[in-house]
Amino acid sequence: MNAPRRASAFTLVEVMIFIVIGLIVAAAAIPGASTLDDQRIAADAGILAADLEFVQTRALASNLQHRVVFSTLTHEYQVEAPPGTVIDDPLTDAPWTRVLARGGVGSKLIDVSFDGATALSFDRTGRPSAGGSVTMRRGDFTATVTVTAITGDVTVTGP
Repeated sequence: MNAPRRASAFTLVEVMIFIVIGLIVAAAAIPGASTLDDQRIAADAGILAADLEFVQTRALASNLQHRVVFSTLTHEYQVEAPPGTVIDDPLTDAPWTRVLARGGVGSKLIDVSFDGATALSFDRTGRPSAGGSVTMRRGDFTATVTVTAITGDVTVTGP
């Protein structure tokens, strides 16, 4: 005589263990997704700081005044030398204009002030026209790039 076959199924305990493991994995993944904005704004602030240091060095090396002009309306900046003439980006050989946000997506310039101006010049000796800062925001994160008067030291603070 053949014994009746038992239908195979998961027990309630096995289903509960599966759900708990799924919730633990989901909880670990969610914080990683939310840190993308802070990493992106940190990268944008780092690029801006490197660009400012490069422009300062280029002004000193070429014996020409250089200027970085910021726009909080279009969320971009461009490099000019002499002032009024946009120079080519050394990496792309295209006009040196960095757009930080397009169509509302990206890091937005929310405040630019170099003694009240939205442009920063470096004279032939690499000395900045003023000290000041550029503040940018992406999502809930803010970063500030500060240029020290006289020395032109560039620092980044935030996220």
